[in-house]
Amino acid sequence: MSMQNRTPSDSLPEPPPSPNREGAETLQDTPNHETLHQHDTKTPLPHSPDPTEYWKKLFILGFFVAPVVLTVIVLLSPAVRELRTAQLAKNDQLIQAVEAGDLQRVQQLMSQGANVNARTRAGLTALSLAVIHGHDEIALWLIQQGASLDARDRSGDRQQKYPGYSPVHYAALYGRTRVLSAMLDAGVSVNLRDRNGYTLLMLASENGHLETVKLLLKRGADPFARSALGETALDCARRSGNPELIQLLTQAVAKGSPRGAPAGD
Repeated sequence: MSMQNRTPSDSLPEPPPSPNREGAETLQDTPNHETLHQHDTKTPLPHSPDPTEYWKKLFILGFFVAPVVLTVIVLLSPAVRELRTAQLAKNDQLIQAVEAGDLQRVQQLMSQGANVNARTRAGLTALSLAVIHGHDEIALWLIQQGASLDARDRSGDRQQKYPGYSPVHYAALYGRTRVLSAMLDAGVSVNLRDRNGYTLLMLASENGHLETVKLLLKRGADPFARSALGETALDCARRSGNPELIQLLTQAVAKGSPRGAPAGD
């Protein structure tokens, strides 16, 4: 048998795999702690909304919106429009009855639901009209029924920074002494001013209402008060040309002393 020539390297067996290399391969194949941690901390899936939260928000929204919607529906309903029209008609009739001085008709309309504070387009209330027209009995009755004594008309500016006149101002302006007395009894300030700083005493003095001025002085009106223009009640009385009124206020000034100042000897 012929033998082939082989080199020494051909006769050597292949070396066994290195244990260290096998260990390295084993370590590479085995995931370490950090790798496991990375796999464990995967991005969480989006949280699905809770149905109860949705209904809760819807309930809260409906709680605020529903009353507004219902109010609009009610106000726009034909029945409510008819009631409003009927109420406005009664209020207009009340104004007409007050202007006419018909106390019985005024009482009848009030019993039928007319508003005691019904107004004209100029903002004058039924009480203001009764005072202006000199219907004292109607005015006194309206006061008993709870008519507003502070309801201002639209004689002031539109922004209402300087409001218009109230029934009390008109009572002083027109010298309605009995009516003004009832208003003071109801708690109105005796030194109430208008938008120009004129007190009730000044308004009554300027228009020459002697009895009204006497009432106001008796109730404690301040004769030393000054308007925005610096005028006193005596200055206003001089413009009225009423000598008796001028004398009365001159005496009031002589007897008293300005508020906050010490009395004379």
